[in-house]
Order: sequence, then C-alpha cells, then structure tokens
Amino acid sequence: MARRTPRDSYDEPVRRTSDRQIQYRNEYGDGRPRPASRPAGRPAGTRSGGQYPSERKPSARYGSERRPVYSESRRSAAPVRRRRKKSKAPLVAVIIIVILIAGGAFAAWKTGVFSNKPQQVVDEIKPVPAAPAVISTASIGSTGDVILHTPILDAQWNGYEYDFSNVFANVSRIYNETDLMFANLEVTLGGPEYGEYSGYPAFNSPDDIVPALKNAGVDVCLTANNHCNDTGYNGMMRTLQVLDEYGMEHLGTRQSSDESFIMVKNINGIRLGLICYTYDTREYTDWEMSLNGGILNSEAIDKVNTFSYAAIEEFYSDISRQLYYMDMLNVDAKVVFLHWGTEYMDYPNDDQATISQRLCDMGVDVLIGGHPHVIQEFDTMTSASGHEMVCLYSMGNQLSNQRVDIMEAEDGGRGYTEDGLVMQVTFEKFNNGRVKVGAVNIVPTWVQLDGAGYQIIGMEGSDPWSWGANDTYSAIASYNRTLGRVGDSYIAYRVSKNQSEVTTYIE
Repeated sequence: MARRTPRDSYDEPVRRTSDRQIQYRNEYGDGRPRPASRPAGRPAGTRSGGQYPSERKPSARYGSERRPVYSESRRSAAPVRRRRKKSKAPLVAVIIIVILIAGGAFAAWKTGVFSNKPQQVVDEIKPVPAAPAVISTASIGSTGDVILHTPILDAQWNGYEYDFSNVFANVSRIYNETDLMFANLEVTLGGPEYGEYSGYPAFNSPDDIVPALKNAGVDVCLTANNHCNDTGYNGMMRTLQVLDEYGMEHLGTRQSSDESFIMVKNINGIRLGLICYTYDTREYTDWEMSLNGGILNSEAIDKVNTFSYAAIEEFYSDISRQLYYMDMLNVDAKVVFLHWGTEYMDYPNDDQATISQRLCDMGVDVLIGGHPHVIQEFDTMTSASGHEMVCLYSMGNQLSNQRVDIMEAEDGGRGYTEDGLVMQVTFEKFNNGRVKVGAVNIVPTWVQLDGAGYQIIGMEGSDPWSWGANDTYSAIASYNRTLGRVGDSYIAYRVSKNQSEVTTYIE
C-alpha cells in the first residue's frame, strides 16, 4: 500500500493573484459582507473602509502612513464564495469548427484536391452525360393519286368482279417497308345505287379497290380531295362506311362533326399527329362551299376538311388551332397532307411556296402534297427559330390512265402523268426525349400497261432488271424523269443525314 506523503513534506506553491482575479475584485469586491450604508468618514470607492488596490497608500514598509487593518474580531465570517457557472458556448464552437475542418478535409480528399490527377477523380464522381443517341424510330410512307378511270375499270373486270390485286402486286413490298402507309384515294364509293361505275369527271368506283389496297399494305386512305363529293353527300358518307368495313382508316373526311380531323398514331413510343386538307372552290360559287365547282350539301360542309386560297388567313387560323390541339395531345411530330397546286404544272406555284413556309413557321415537321398529277420537287425549309420542315410538293399519280399518248396535248407527251413515287419518312426519338425527322427515301413508281392490264412497278435500287417491269426501257425513262423532278434538294438532304448514295440517272 502506498504511503501518502505528508503535506509538510512538500512545498506549497505560492498562489499569485491573477490579473483576472484583480479585475474581478475591482468590479465585484472580495466577497466580504458589506455594511448597509457606508460609515461616515469613509471615502467612496473603498471596500469595508479600505481602498481599492489601485488607491491604497503605500504600506508601512514604504512609509508610516499605512492605515491599520481592522482586527480579526471586527470581521464577519467570510461567506462561501459562489463559483461562476462556466458557459459551454466556447466548447460548442470548438466542436463545430473541428467538424467543419474534418468535413472540408474529407471533401478535398474525395474530390482529388490532394491527388496528383484531380481531374480524373472528378470525372469518376461526375460522369459526363451520354451523347444523344437514337433509341426508337417510326416510319410512314405515302403515295399519290389513285384514280380509277374507265379504261382501268374495264381492264380489271374479270367477268364477275373487279380484281385489282395484280395492280399492286409489284409495289406491295415497298408499301410494307414502313410502319404506316398512306394513299390518296381520289374516287368515291357511291355504290350501285348511285348508278353505273364511272370514271372522269365524276368518279364512282367499285368497293373492290379497298381490299386490294389493304392487302397491298396501305393502312390509311386520304379522302379529302377535289373529287370526294363526286357522288354527293351520300357517296361521301358511303365511302367512309366501306373503308370502315374493310378496316381501312381514313383521313380528311369524317362521318360526324364530333369526330376530329386529327389522327394520332403511337408508333414505337413516337406520337405522330396527322391531318389532311383539300382546296375548295367557294370563291367561284359566290362563296358557297364547293369542290370542283359543285356546291356541297349543307350536311357535308363540316364533314370535309377544306381551305380556300381566297381566304388563306382563315386557313392559317384553322390549322394553327389544329396544331395547337396536337400539342395538347402530346404529339412528337406533325405531318400535314395537302391536296393543292395546279394540275400538270412542273413546279410549285406561288401559293404553295408561301403556304409551305408558313406551315414550317408554325412547327409542321413534314408536308406532303398531291393533286397536280405530276411529281413536283422535294425541298426543305427553315423557320426563323431554326425549325426545319421537309416538303414534297406533289407525289404525282400512283394509278391512273393518264398515258403519254392521251396527255400529249396537255403536257407535250412527256409521260410525267405515268410517273409516281412512294415517299418514306423516318422519325427518330433520342435518349433526351426529342424527336426529329431522320432519313427520307423516295422510291420511283411507274404505271405499266400491257395485255395483262395495269400494274404499278416499284423501281427500288439501281438495277432496272430487278424491278420486274415487262418494258424495262420505259421503266428506266420513268425512273430518270422522277429523280430529275424530285431535284437536288433531295440528294443534299440525304447527304446531311448520312444516307446512302442515290443513282439519279440510269443509262
């Protein structure tokens, strides 16, 4: 057991009064009791009659004037000195500072401040976002006017029905290359109750054309055109009923005012908004609504989607509203079909040029035209905000009897009315959610007529002997005419999209 060292065996350290204690005593005294009032004769500022250290006179050691100290008997017992409660604020502050320093040091270490290669460490913590990449695509195809002139009806009658299957057999593979295929049905299906089937000028065609188009790969028929009222309001409505019966969708006319003229298709996660208009002729019929000069039944007026060149601001207002509705339906891209232009004209007229730029400014992505019966050029245009639109002013005829020899007086026998095409447009959706128009492909077509009847030849690729045409040289001439009329803008667009090279002329 250790022995405790006696207190007398070590020196007691001399206690010195600190400056803090002196200050405290000067301010609060030494804890001795104070009299209720200062005794007479004692100067102010003294403690129990004694002066503050700073005011004391020299002690006897330095002179004889030192005042005697009160005797022990006169002093009251010294009270217990109260210990001041120490504040914890300094300790809390120190802890906070330590935490902040430690956190900063950890962050500096984590971000590579103390590393020889800090940028490499930062890149690992904050990875660079992936570059925009295509995650899905949707494609549409469209072809021009399907017109059943009387010679076609005669050629395709087999004795008990109209058989159009061979007409589309060669081009069917091209129709089926896209997710959604459109064709302009420029006839009505008025039925036998309207009278005999007929061609121009008032088309009343057999219902058999619908399953032929359906089986070939057409998904939607464009029904807003200048001939959709050829068999009157009843013929217009019956046409839609027959299309519905065969499961063929339609765009441009409607059976009820409650139906929308807008079609929305979700293809592989890409929402397409589509709408179709035809020009009307109200300005030639005292502003009564008419098509080809034939006044529409009052019930038909709001069943066909029309516009007038003479009331173009009304058209802009209407299509602006329709495009707004598309936005409300959360479409990713907007496609407009217009039945417009001047028949047999080689190039778009001034109205077409003005309208196309205006629609681009409104945010339309693709504009596809029909009606002139000849192919007009492909073009791209850009709005002031940088929005780009692709436009094909006219697709030409897909099926008609407008042969070179028949049309010689009207177009110089150039054969352009025998030419058509299929326009294929691909939409691309990126990993950032944006959808843009991607690749565009134009496949020339030609209407072949021989002893077997009418057949549409699809001229895909640069090897004419693979097209399946009986008259290969006539097919090559048609191919060269079509690529020439489509124009250089098409080739330039394909280059901008890194598409494969196109043979524009075949010897």
